[in-house]
Amino acid sequence: MRIHHFLAAILAASALTAAAADLSKIKEWTGGAPPPLALKDLDGKERQLADYRGKVVVLNFWATWCAPCIEEMPSFERLAAKMADEPFALVTVNFGEKPARITPFLKKIGVDVPVLLDTDMRASKAWVKRGLPTTFVIDADQNIRYQVLGELAWDAPEVEAKIRELLPKQ
Repeated sequence: MRIHHFLAAILAASALTAAAADLSKIKEWTGGAPPPLALKDLDGKERQLADYRGKVVVLNFWATWCAPCIEEMPSFERLAAKMADEPFALVTVNFGEKPARITPFLKKIGVDVPVLLDTDMRASKAWVKRGLPTTFVIDADQNIRYQVLGELAWDAPEVEAKIRELLPKQ
């Protein structure tokens, strides 16, 4: 019985450590104004970053061949569901792949997220400097506030709270 309590304590401590590690990946942005972003979505509609003015935007750059990107995708979907009634937008940008690859891939992993297509990778090259996944958190005034390099549990309560702090005051 004592072993069960000991194991439970270790698991709880591990969970707290993992959550803290997640927050350590969120870095304050010091790189200035966001680069331009104007891309078509999977339906062929042109989208620009300015379309989301007034909302907090989580902007994620990813690819189907990127294992950490795949791992964090479900947490983006859960975060978007939690934030559905808020001035919030999740926007993902695929890194150089075509819809014929992206659509079946999303279906296969069971994730439904908005995707912008960067088939020529110009936008990705302007935004992403180190690797995938790279994610930016942009405030309602279109200022980049945070950058995350690598995978993150986006629906973790601590991460969600950090995003909610940026929501416009009503």
